[in-house]
Amino acid sequence: MALGLFFTLTSCSLEVDPTNGIKKDNFYQTPSEVDNALTGLYGTLKPLPKYLFVLSEIRSDNVWVLTDTKQNDYADVATFNANGLLTDNIVSTCWADYFKVVATANTLLEEIEEVEFTNTPAKTQYIAEARFIRAMAYFDLVRFFGRVPLSMKTLTTEEAFNLGQSEPDVIYNDCIIPDLQYAISHLAETAFDYQNNERSERVSQIAAKALLGKVYLTMAGFPLNDTDKKPLAQSLFKEVIDYATTNNKFWAEDMDAWNRMCIHENDNKYYIFEIQYITYANEGNPMVTLTAPSNPGLEWCANNLMTGTHLYVEKGLQMHFIQRDNILNQYLDLRADGTINLRETINEDGSISVSTGNTFYVKFFESRIKRAKLDYYDMDAQIIDRTYWPQNYPILRLEDIMLLYAECVGNTTEGYDMVNKIRQRAGLPALSGLSEDEFQTAVEDERRYELAEEGHRWFDLVRQNKYVETLRAMFINDDTTTDGTYANFANRVTEDMYLYPIPQSQMEVRKGLYQQNKGYE
Repeated sequence: MALGLFFTLTSCSLEVDPTNGIKKDNFYQTPSEVDNALTGLYGTLKPLPKYLFVLSEIRSDNVWVLTDTKQNDYADVATFNANGLLTDNIVSTCWADYFKVVATANTLLEEIEEVEFTNTPAKTQYIAEARFIRAMAYFDLVRFFGRVPLSMKTLTTEEAFNLGQSEPDVIYNDCIIPDLQYAISHLAETAFDYQNNERSERVSQIAAKALLGKVYLTMAGFPLNDTDKKPLAQSLFKEVIDYATTNNKFWAEDMDAWNRMCIHENDNKYYIFEIQYITYANEGNPMVTLTAPSNPGLEWCANNLMTGTHLYVEKGLQMHFIQRDNILNQYLDLRADGTINLRETINEDGSISVSTGNTFYVKFFESRIKRAKLDYYDMDAQIIDRTYWPQNYPILRLEDIMLLYAECVGNTTEGYDMVNKIRQRAGLPALSGLSEDEFQTAVEDERRYELAEEGHRWFDLVRQNKYVETLRAMFINDDTTTDGTYANFANRVTEDMYLYPIPQSQMEVRKGLYQQNKGYE
């Protein structure tokens, strides 16, 4: 029996949750069945954007949570509530859903060996795709939880209950890096199936290079500080950028194209790799409903399609986006309208003032307003409930890689080229003549503006070891409460808080099997 590495306590009895409890003789026997299984593996990725949004964006200075009351469990994340996080539902389901990805990949990798393919390259590619997905899952698990159980095979009940944690460097070196190196060696430029049909929605060799580059740069930063990995990251980033340039791929040439990236009609066009969604019950993107408050107004969408969140764009980031050039009658950063909702007032002289009140993200909110501005039909009638939103979610995007490459090469001609190409598309002036420190700050800021809401900000702050100073400053500077409630949260942000706790439900399954992360003991 293939077992996932997550456990539950039921009526004081110990139970293992079997994710793939099918006997081997009932497993896939044909390439078609393997292809269906691979589709199922991709399907296990569907919950992940919710965790990338909540555990990275909401955790960071990109999102301001208006209430510290526990609502949908994101308040514990946003306010660094160590005790609350131990039993926080989002943290525990994150652990479970990521290990479901791992268990499903392990099962496929074992079972595919028994299946004969007449199209041998397709079989090799399927293996490479599964290993990419397993590596991607473990990459996030390490960044979220640090020491986690490492399993690269299906487990019996006894094995699962005796498997302890592995150190992050072991997980990187024994699983993540070898899996991605295999994927680079065996994936095609565009994925194909056993019938040689192109499958652009699946991972490619370029996606594997991009992800391995991000892995190396993460290892080069805090907490591993393995600086020898930085040149390896830089080399892979350059290969990705050169490929995109030579083949004219992944780049939105102007702001009209940029604003259309998150419209579902343009799926699999601008992102290197994206998680797939469709307009169907429980098949939509689960993070969309978190990005806007409930009842944002019928001009946005039907009132039942968003959740009752209290999540808003952080004040400093909001102030960047609402700056206007009233002579040109446009925002200084042209990404503003495609990133946050802008509450405008037309003055008597025809100029526009923008409210500094609470704003929310609209990048992945395919609302009536957004679709009408871009001349797409109103699809609200198809969004029957909040599980139907069809926007794909980018895991790897060219601009992400370009800015990481700029970080690697610094204030060189290449570094300026990367940053300025993105800035000038957004209507911002080109940078020049900066010191190295000033350039690195500019790259950090540009990542924040370009990639807001895409699940990178917390990981960036941790990798650069700036999470303590940045989050403390946010709580102090943005606090408008009379009693200093949020300023007091600054004291909760400690050096140990770069990881989330091992969920308490996991700690209690077998006493002593896992060691809790610092700051949560």
